[in-house]
Amino acid sequence: MLRKPQKPPEGAKLKETADMVAWRKEFEKMKTDEHLQKLSQLGLDDEDLEEFKELKSGKRSLEDEILGNGVPAEEAPAAKKKKK
Repeated sequence: MLRKPQKPPEGAKLKETADMVAWRKEFEKMKTDEHLQKLSQLGLDDEDLEEFKELKSGKRSLEDEILGNGVPAEEAPAAKKKKK
């Protein structure tokens, strides 16, 4: 019997292939306008492009975006600590 290939754990670093290295170099050389143009070619709307601009400029943290808070980091209320 053949075993199913196991998926790497979520968040595990992928192997560095020649394609990945070439893609990363191209990605790092791109300017914001080029990124926006590529993203619009992929079908992202204006709202998505604005979110990308905010992430790129640092107005919104990636953690907030992933968690779906949608509130820029500087506007988010401070977390309240519970007393025991």
